[in-house]
Amino acid sequence: KAIEVRGLKIKITEIPIPVSVSPAFEGERIRKEEMHCEFGGQRTPAFEWLRMRDISEVEDASVEIKGADVDSLEAGGKLPLGIIVEVAGRKMQPDFEPVLERHIHTFMNEAQGLWHMGQRDINWIRISRGAAKAGFKLEHIGKLLHAKLHDEYSSILDKVQVKLFTDQKQVEELRKQAQVVFAERDARLAGMQDEDIDTFYSCTLCQSFAPNHLCVVSPERPGLCGAYSWLDCRAAFEITPSGPNQPISKGNCIEPTIGQWDK
Repeated sequence: KAIEVRGLKIKITEIPIPVSVSPAFEGERIRKEEMHCEFGGQRTPAFEWLRMRDISEVEDASVEIKGADVDSLEAGGKLPLGIIVEVAGRKMQPDFEPVLERHIHTFMNEAQGLWHMGQRDINWIRISRGAAKAGFKLEHIGKLLHAKLHDEYSSILDKVQVKLFTDQKQVEELRKQAQVVFAERDARLAGMQDEDIDTFYSCTLCQSFAPNHLCVVSPERPGLCGAYSWLDCRAAFEITPSGPNQPISKGNCIEPTIGQWDK
């Protein structure tokens, strides 16, 4: 309680999971023959959802597993998976939710033997046989996300808790709730046009595995990954001014049909 009142920040120097964590593992691929188990990827229902909560509703570092775990599966097995990350902080804003949520992809790929693709309700996760043999379980996904969110976003987050669900009925019910929120986020951009604003944003978030790639994001043209909208990029720049989303002043319009500006 004293830490919360004084606004002190906890720095996690070593993540308590049985595999190594480093950006060097972001390009790792886990083939079917190397896989212990998988979640989502149109094989089972899955989703990941980060939502803001009041600080009194979040118990920092809490990781809950509801349903079967990795060690209950034979090699090549599959399970549904719902990941709900609940965050709280004095400087946290609802606009920041999709920005932090998208970084679940980056954080999970930094763990050796853990592979992640997609976002929202089209995610796909695999755990390698080597990681499972080392003792990697679902709780370690929660510990990884807790540590990385605190490390990267300590300026806006005070508490992080993670809940993971593998019961199919429960995952499907929670996914419907998440899809309503995803639709509300998308609807906020529905009435905006490129002409309404004077700044676009660059996005280099995927350069860990596509080093030559760069998107220019506008209200009518999201990033090619489909994960980052113009509002997300604006929020990301507010959180991390030196991060992967930088403002681009569009200048004067030269050709409106194909979207050319003089800057």
